[in-house]
Amino acid sequence: MQYLFFATIVAVVAFLFYRYVTRESRVKQQALAEEFPATWRQILSERVAFYLSLTANDKQRFEKKIQVFLAQTRVTGIETEIDNTTRVLVAASAVIPVFGFPDWEYSNLSEVLVVPDAWTQQRDPNKEYVGLEGTLLGSVQGFQTSHYMRLSKASLEQGFKDALDKQNVGIHEFAHLLDEADGVIDGVPGVALPAELRPEWEAVMQREIAAIRAGNSEINDYAGTNEAEFFAVVTEYFFEKPEKLQEHHPELYQLLSRAFRQNPKKRFLRFAVDPREWIRSLRSRRKFGRNDPCPCGSGKKYKDCHLKQQQAA
Repeated sequence: MQYLFFATIVAVVAFLFYRYVTRESRVKQQALAEEFPATWRQILSERVAFYLSLTANDKQRFEKKIQVFLAQTRVTGIETEIDNTTRVLVAASAVIPVFGFPDWEYSNLSEVLVVPDAWTQQRDPNKEYVGLEGTLLGSVQGFQTSHYMRLSKASLEQGFKDALDKQNVGIHEFAHLLDEADGVIDGVPGVALPAELRPEWEAVMQREIAAIRAGNSEINDYAGTNEAEFFAVVTEYFFEKPEKLQEHHPELYQLLSRAFRQNPKKRFLRFAVDPREWIRSLRSRRKFGRNDPCPCGSGKKYKDCHLKQQQAA
């Protein structure tokens, strides 16, 4: 009897340990098996220009990465309500910078805390903040091996409202996590950047930072704060206005394309109507002709595609 008792205890402990060590893979498999919610797809189609620029197959892959991220990462509201739009925009911010890496996961991110608006906090040189004059739009902070991110809800939504302003706080903060994947946030994304490109990247980065500090660059001045902020700011620029980045900083654009394994300029130029303008038009309530090609890139007439979806909703 005593042997059976101990054998049962061992079996229970072994089962619980197995459940613990396989939890992440089980959560991921369950997320991948679920159908992508139609309401989430509508949010992406009406707010995320990057998603609209993708091919049909890539859109499906983007959706699956959204599902996996939200299954693995908590999105919590602090004095604000978290709805589907907020959760999907947080996930889109996470997926965009790493879309060129099929197997990428933010394994060290435990939770995203969303606050109603920008907030203030005493600056600490050992922590990273985004914003001007002490106003935090987002931050990444760590406790031992896990991290949490804080994002201003208003700034998160604004980043996707205008996809041509070169600013997106969500993308900015997730760029920092990509940068830190090699152990330090230093502006040199070791995991993404091949070793042979690092000397060239560091040389270009220092040259561009010097130009920003001298007032000889149209890149946001905040990029001149330090190397880490430079990488995060130009990542926003790269995904929001790639054609301008390539025009003004061709070497920088080429290095970022190789680092992210993406060419957003090429994607955006595939369409008769720029997906970023499509997003803007929805925000400004601009009207499209019923028989015009749908700006979302489906190939259908506007009346048979997005207009029909909006009327159904």
